[in-house]
Amino acid sequence: MPNVPDSDESAALAVALVMPNATRRRSLVAALAGSQFVPLVHEFGSYPSRDDLPGIARLGCQVLIVDLDDDVEQAIHVIENIGRHNAAMTVMAASSRNDSALMRRSMQAGARDFLVEPFLPETVGEAFARTYSRGTDQKKALGRALVFVPSKGGVGVTTIALNFALALMKECGAKVVVVDMDFQLGEIAPGLGMTTTFSVVDALASAARLDREFLATLLMQHGSGLAVLGSPESYDFFHLADDKSVKKLFRILREEFDYVVVDSGSCRGDTQETLFGIADTLYLVTEMTFASLRNAHRLISFLSARDGCRHMKVVANRFNARYGNIDGDSATKALTRPVDWKIPNAYAAVRTAQDSGVPIAMNDSPYTRAVAQMAKAACGKPLTAAKKAGQGFNLFGLRGLRELADT
Repeated sequence: MPNVPDSDESAALAVALVMPNATRRRSLVAALAGSQFVPLVHEFGSYPSRDDLPGIARLGCQVLIVDLDDDVEQAIHVIENIGRHNAAMTVMAASSRNDSALMRRSMQAGARDFLVEPFLPETVGEAFARTYSRGTDQKKALGRALVFVPSKGGVGVTTIALNFALALMKECGAKVVVVDMDFQLGEIAPGLGMTTTFSVVDALASAARLDREFLATLLMQHGSGLAVLGSPESYDFFHLADDKSVKKLFRILREEFDYVVVDSGSCRGDTQETLFGIADTLYLVTEMTFASLRNAHRLISFLSARDGCRHMKVVANRFNARYGNIDGDSATKALTRPVDWKIPNAYAAVRTAQDSGVPIAMNDSPYTRAVAQMAKAACGKPLTAAKKAGQGFNLFGLRGLRELADT
């Protein structure tokens, strides 16, 4: 819950109710009274017409609570229209139903919070505390953006990103959020055993009213304490007009969290370029295969020309020094730089983790220990001494890699 000043007067947020049902209205009034710092200005026993909305704006309220249950369509119109007349007013929706579809629709209309019956002083107070804190935002030092990008599809970037985020939170005890930027088929939430209600698309589609309070309603919380902004649960097309929405979203995330871990997924174009630009560290995930190293080389060449490799770390996933077809020296020549991190092959364990929704980082394994080393380095902790891995064999593909290195 956001910090709220001890003074009732300084924390007071005047509120008006639009709730036709008298019984439910009395219940909410009692909860407001019990929250101690919410003065009630006016009660509406019916949905106001569009002509009445300027009058609501003149009441001097900071918050308007609109009940959805009596007439959803009228309630949605009120929420939409009050935003047009008074953008500074915070609108909350209220309902007796904990309905994710209804919640989503009210948020899209402009509601910043959603109160579900029974109305309790504690939960109502928390909602108003979030509203109060939004009005007292101060400029904060930005957290670090750690962006994971795949060299090609299927290299395991999602698994590394989500387990890295868990390891990072464990190693430094900081506030960490993981963001899934694969707008259509993202796997961060399922990989954590979670189902997305609101997604990164909801944040980007509502960029005009996006702030820390609204963002808080979109985030999920994993049992470990990791915050999650997942991709949509249902498949759809999403076209982002420009990169302003992405920049705004990540500015707010970096104000609220010490570390923002990003699975860049399959996003391309302006969105990917924006992610590259905001990254404090860019983790390029590849495999020790010709196709993956070739793509990694192309991306490194592109970023080098734009001075974008200063904060890059190359991660070789599914690394197997004994049975690998391409050795480390050949990979270094192909990439024009050494591999920074080697994540061991743990195909069976990773598949089990994906199917169960229990991340591999929740248990000890060579994979987990390798990712933990990355997390320690990211937050400035000394690394754990480890036995040096053996050298790999170069059975085939060396000629092609040499040719790639010479291009």
